[in-house]
Amino acid sequence: MDRKEFLDILSIMNHMAHADGQMHPVEKKVLIAVFKAAKVTPEEQKLIQGRSSLEEMIDEIKTDDAKTGLVDMMALVAGADGVFEEEEKLLIKKVMKRVGITPEEHTYFQDENNLDIALVRSNAKKILQSITSSS
Repeated sequence: MDRKEFLDILSIMNHMAHADGQMHPVEKKVLIAVFKAAKVTPEEQKLIQGRSSLEEMIDEIKTDDAKTGLVDMMALVAGADGVFEEEEKLLIKKVMKRVGITPEEHTYFQDENNLDIALVRSNAKKILQSITSSS
């Protein structure tokens, strides 16, 4: 995955964190941790915050590792506050469909398409390392 795809993933994560109308403090903490680990520059932060078209961001995710990383990171943000909100669920399902990943084939969504929050949280460090090492 190249840096552009990675920044698109961060833009989508930012969108996800606001999906239920407010950013929970724990979701914000996850985003800050990712931004720091990936050494996101102030210029890149402005680019991320300026993105508004979810469709365009999703369309720019091309590689398989970026698609998987996107879904993993969305799961991490959605599960950060311990509650899988309906708005988050709808957004993740939409993104998964667009990138060609079915819930049944993804580790964190096998239980009737619900997010396994405990599993996501237990793998948080692994998810963060995976996505930041790929950028």
